Amino acid sequence: MAGQMTLEEINEFLSTPVIARLATIQPGGAPYIAPVWQQWDGETMYIVGRAGSQFVEHVLLEPRVSVSCADDVNPEHARVLIEGTAEILEGPAPMAGKMLQVAEEMAVRYMGPDGPMYVRKTVGRPRCLIAIKPDSIVSWSGGDWHPRYVDDQ
Repeated sequence: MAGQMTLEEINEFLSTPVIARLATIQPGGAPYIAPVWQQWDGETMYIVGRAGSQFVEHVLLEPRVSVSCADDVNPEHARVLIEGTAEILEGPAPMAGKMLQVAEEMAVRYMGPDGPMYVRKTVGRPRCLIAIKPDSIVSWSGGDWHPRYVDDQ
C-alpha cells in the first residue's frame, strides 16, 4: 500500500490500537490536543471521554474537531486525518448502553481480552460518548512523497 488509502485500508488501520490525537478548540481560540482511544465504524469515530475532560468541555462550546491517527512504528507509516463535527451522544452519565459497548470494545482492542475488566472498575464514573462525523478524510501510507511535494523540474 502506497499513497492515498482506500476506505477498506482506512477501516483496517483504524481497527488497530492506534492512538487518536483529538484536536479541539479552546474557548480563547487556541488548539488543544488530547491522545484518546477511538472506535471507528466506517462512518463515525467514537470517543469515550471522562466528564470534566477539557476536550469534552471544548466540544460543548465548539463542535469542530480534527482527529489524527498515525502509525509511528511500521515502515508504511499509515496516517489518517479526519476533520468533522463532534456531538455528545450520551452523558455525562455512568457508562451504560452504547457508551459501555463502545468502551468495552475499545478496551479489548487496546488492552487485550481482559480490557473490559478495566472498564467495569470505573463503570459508575460519569463519561460522555462523543461521535465525530467526518466532513473530510485524508489518508496516506508508504514512504513515497505525495506528488504535490515533488519538483520534477
